[in-house]
Amino acid sequence: MSMDESFKKAQQLIVRLREEAKSPEEKELLSLAYFTFDFIEVTGSFHAFGDFLDIWRRAGGSIPTIASFDMREEAESWLEKHPMPPHGAFVQIAGRTHAVFCPERSGPRRMLPMPPLQDT
Repeated sequence: MSMDESFKKAQQLIVRLREEAKSPEEKELLSLAYFTFDFIEVTGSFHAFGDFLDIWRRAGGSIPTIASFDMREEAESWLEKHPMPPHGAFVQIAGRTHAVFCPERSGPRRMLPMPPLQDT
């Protein structure tokens, strides 16, 4: 399946799931996911996103990471002490990929778990 087809099918799935969602929070989160796809398309990031997925596939289904930690506490300590956390980078914590979010130097620093992109 081409990237275009996958993209459209993913959006259709999000729409269907939103229609079936029971809570307002689920509906809002699914709307956010849908508009993320719109943002990728409208801003011209579609091919960059495709390149990212190609990197992920070539890496055997794992996202390339910049650091690995056995425990969350170690990762949080690293993130807190890092002078310029790499916003958008990925780290491994106990074998699970997390995205680093540090949009502003003095703002909050977070690591959020990434959902697996394929069934394991």
